[in-house]
Amino acid sequence: MTLPFYRLMGQIFVAVETWDSLPDVREAMSKVGLTKDQVDEGRRLVKKGQELVARRREEAGGDRIASHNVHQAAAEVEMWLQTVKFSLRDRLDGPDVIERAVDHGLHADDHTVTVVGAALRTLGVMRTDERVEQAYKRKQTLHDLLVRGHTLLAKLIECTDVVVAEAATARRSEVFQKLRAHRAAMDVWTVDLVQAAEAIREQPEILGLVGYVPEGVGLPAGGMSFAVPLHKRAQREAPDPDQAGSTSGWSAGRQGRNRENMGKGFVEPIFE
Repeated sequence: MTLPFYRLMGQIFVAVETWDSLPDVREAMSKVGLTKDQVDEGRRLVKKGQELVARRREEAGGDRIASHNVHQAAAEVEMWLQTVKFSLRDRLDGPDVIERAVDHGLHADDHTVTVVGAALRTLGVMRTDERVEQAYKRKQTLHDLLVRGHTLLAKLIECTDVVVAEAATARRSEVFQKLRAHRAAMDVWTVDLVQAAEAIREQPEILGLVGYVPEGVGLPAGGMSFAVPLHKRAQREAPDPDQAGSTSGWSAGRQGRNRENMGKGFVEPIFE
């Protein structure tokens, strides 16, 4: 896998914390190979990753603008999380669903890691819990919530990339070598998580709770929405140019549910 540093930390963080706190997740994931030793190793990786980021700031100097951008992007994700919470409360008479989706009590030493992990959990539960889908009679509302959350999370991860990037004035610093090695170690751990997740695709609610939902499982998340700058689109892979055709996620995204690529000129938006 090729994931940014904070994306890896957030994914491992939410996976190990959920394994610890929810018996049903612990039982299901243990059966497919995610053992206590691996969870302990994941917890160690998150702790060390946070320490290395703090050391990078000390040795290479902090970028005030980059730090501000991270805080701002994290605040936007937190506002989205609150929007989801109020939206679910308004539609669901199920405190257990809301607790698993939003009130999950995740707290890392690095606040940004907490926000990334919380967003992954919330997106995962919203995509995989049938009770959430059934609560939204107007599916466009749920679709827009998912798209916005995915987009804001992608923006936050992009901002964190600048914070952990190698500084031109300190590239020979040992901390950058350690950051690269640590990222590779987290990558390996996440591959094990992905393999375990693939083994329980028939239990999407478990995958949602650990914040990792494979392609083809649950509701889609991605694409883009109205008023989202094109360079901030939550795209994951470019379409195969040899298989070009109508697609709901790679158009200009300004006419309802991205339907203007269905034909020439303006196409009337459709809302379901």
